[in-house]
Amino acid sequence: MKSLFIKLVVPVMLIAGGPIACTSGFGPQGGLFTSTTLGVYGTKASAPKSGSACSASYLGLVAVGDGSVEEAAANGQISEVTAIDLESFSVLFVYARLCTVVRGQ
Repeated sequence: MKSLFIKLVVPVMLIAGGPIACTSGFGPQGGLFTSTTLGVYGTKASAPKSGSACSASYLGLVAVGDGSVEEAAANGQISEVTAIDLESFSVLFVYARLCTVVRGQ
C-alpha cells in the first residue's frame, strides 16, 4: 500500500504542486503558462492616470516585491483610486509575477 501511494500520489502532488504553488494564485492558472487580468474593484470605466506595482517569484524558492495598492497608486501619482486590477503572469514553475494596477485621479 505504501509503495502504491509513493508511485501514484507523490508524482501527482509534485506535478500539481510545483507549477501551481509558484504562481500568483488568483484566477485561472495554467501549468505551462498564465497571463490573466482580473478586475477586483471599480467605480468608473476610465481614469486619467494609472500605476502598477508587482511582486515576483523565482523557481518557487524566492519571492520579492511590493504589489500593494498603495505602492501602485504612488507609482502612478494617484490620490483617488477608482479601479484596481490584478495581472497574473507565469511560465512553468520558473517565474511568476502578480501586478496590482490602479487607475484614478
